[in-house]
Amino acid sequence: MLARNADVSVITRRDYQRSIEQALRMVPEREHLTFVYVDLPGRFRAWQHGLRGLRAYYILWQIAALREARRLQRSEAFDAVWHLTWANAWYGSLAASAGRPFVYGPVGGCVGTVWRLVPHLGASGAAYEVARSFAHTVSRYVNPLARLSWRRANVILAQNPETRDWLPRRHRAKALLFPNAVASEEPIDVGRASARPSRPSILFAGRLEPWKGVFLCLHALTFLPEWRLVVCGAGNDGERLRRIASRLGVSRRVEWLGWLSRDELLAEMARSDVFMFPSLHEDAGAVVAEAVSVGLPVVCLAKGGPPLLVGAEGTAVSYRGSVRVVGRRLAKAAVAAVEGAGHNESGRSDAHRLLLDHQAERIRQLLMRDVLELVE
Repeated sequence: MLARNADVSVITRRDYQRSIEQALRMVPEREHLTFVYVDLPGRFRAWQHGLRGLRAYYILWQIAALREARRLQRSEAFDAVWHLTWANAWYGSLAASAGRPFVYGPVGGCVGTVWRLVPHLGASGAAYEVARSFAHTVSRYVNPLARLSWRRANVILAQNPETRDWLPRRHRAKALLFPNAVASEEPIDVGRASARPSRPSILFAGRLEPWKGVFLCLHALTFLPEWRLVVCGAGNDGERLRRIASRLGVSRRVEWLGWLSRDELLAEMARSDVFMFPSLHEDAGAVVAEAVSVGLPVVCLAKGGPPLLVGAEGTAVSYRGSVRVVGRRLAKAAVAAVEGAGHNESGRSDAHRLLLDHQAERIRQLLMRDVLELVE
């Protein structure tokens, strides 16, 4: 989207070079994109494998990226610096020292914990929420890199209202809501009407982590005795979720499909009646944008980024109350969504907001109004 409006140089890791070069062949804007690959010396890479050590490596990697950015600045006068990596407002970015104007985001990571539901996340899930909340608080007040980023940013793009409101008050005026979830270039016709089974079904897709809220889908299913739940995804919480399903007596109505390709997931969306995504602190949710783009009604919690994405055909329910109360709300919303879909044949009237062309126009307006006018 940036390359539709400007020549763009991207600093990233060599790990992604092959994937990027393959994808560039299909990108119409490739003539305006230059990728520069930077990594730390091998002694640092040795202890970073997968997710292990990734956050520490990322902070150190920014030092190398900043050096490269300054080298590039000496050979080409850039009009703006834009931090896109790791959509997290409380990590901070050394790109803030690479030049001005500086755009920070879209960033998130600041949606608060639903403490009343934490006991239902299991021991590891509860520990994660406590550690995450502590990190939020500490970073807001004592992380110098984050504070530098907020102060030097001419524009901060926040993925959701909670992130915008989490920022110190003096920085909120330059924060704009801009989720990073983008749907396909055109709404997808997956033939939903002819593909649905006779029994109503709920679809969930995402990582199986406690905070993703699959346990709430299982509780909602107890209020929908004629419905089934299809879970697409894998993760650390899979076994615990299966035990919850057994304890609630809904195991026979739950299908665990594991990870699916995008095409396979679209096929499941075609067979489903409702996409339920009760994540406790989701910043945006690309899978929500996909569901909206195919006209699948979405039910989520009124928290984080999904409510910004679901549009007129979606429903965001309150997360306040016990797990049973929230489950009942989700169930009622699912029934209402199916009944409402029967009166809305198009099912996609709001999907244009998330399309690539629409978001690219928002980027163009942002550049013209809030960024490039600062260039003297």
